Amino acid sequence: MPRSSAAKQETRDALITAGLAAFAEHGLDVPSLDAICARAGFTRGAFYVHFKDRDDFVVAVMERVLGGFLDAVIATGDDAHDLEHTVERFGDAIARAAGPRDDRDVVQPVLGAVQLYRLVDAAARSPVIRARLVEILSQAVDRVARAAAAGQAGGAVRSDIDARRSAELLVVAALGMMAAVELGVTLDVPALRETALTVLRAAPRG
Repeated sequence: MPRSSAAKQETRDALITAGLAAFAEHGLDVPSLDAICARAGFTRGAFYVHFKDRDDFVVAVMERVLGGFLDAVIATGDDAHDLEHTVERFGDAIARAAGPRDDRDVVQPVLGAVQLYRLVDAAARSPVIRARLVEILSQAVDRVARAAAAGQAGGAVRSDIDARRSAELLVVAALGMMAAVELGVTLDVPALRETALTVLRAAPRG
């Protein structure tokens, strides 16, 4: 990558990182663009080189957070068991967020920086954010569906359920669990994870 392109990417990354920190501390609506730019060490002019407006910036932050989370939890490399490993990884992430904390009134984001329900709220107010969120989640369904189909082909996942419908159910359930935990709802995450695996696993061959 040419130095000018590398420097431009570094500026963009620094702004997104600053936005992540500001949004994690104050929510999506409170931090001003000036405050985010100052935190990153750049001017408003630099911001508008990379982003059209605040919504465009929130989309970039959402892509960083949600995309990175999905990349981390959706397993690859063991086709027959990728779906099982994905459920386990997601359960681990939820369990960490639902674990003990010093102040039970403090919401601990599953995504590590920004609460999912805040992203959903932003999507409800912005067609641009909503369209990109739907696209990201649709891509997640596609990836989980491929893992389900591979698991069925490998004999690890039940063959009597539709791979696509299974993926949609898992993604929707995952979203609900993430939002519930972030809001402070008490869930037995290990039991829920095992229930999902029990439903999905193929019966042992006799």
